[in-house]
Amino acid sequence: MTEYVSPVPMPALDAVAPEVYRGIYGMPMFVTLPTTDLAASRDFWLRGLGFIDLFSIPGQLTHVRRWAFQDVLFVPGEPADSTASISFACVLDQLAEIAARCEAIAPGCTSGPEEGPGTPSS
Repeated sequence: MTEYVSPVPMPALDAVAPEVYRGIYGMPMFVTLPTTDLAASRDFWLRGLGFIDLFSIPGQLTHVRRWAFQDVLFVPGEPADSTASISFACVLDQLAEIAARCEAIAPGCTSGPEEGPGTPSS
């Protein structure tokens, strides 16, 4: 394969975020998160993180998505006792806005940013 195929732009300080993806495709993987409050989880991911509600069955599940292949399925249940980490890609000019929206919903819920492999330098 010689072609770069990804919804995520190449890392750069001026990278432009793609639009939210509403298409239907076979998902190679997705995250399933049990939650005791589907409505609150949905609200945080939509208003805070900028995802959309792709599909919901009230009281049973909610499928949220942002860019292509950034799919999360919320189901009723108790979250695991162990701490899990979920990351999703965004572009630099989105970080402050996403953090502000999340802080407005759940004060104290954000930290960072943290530099890691692939982080563009300023």
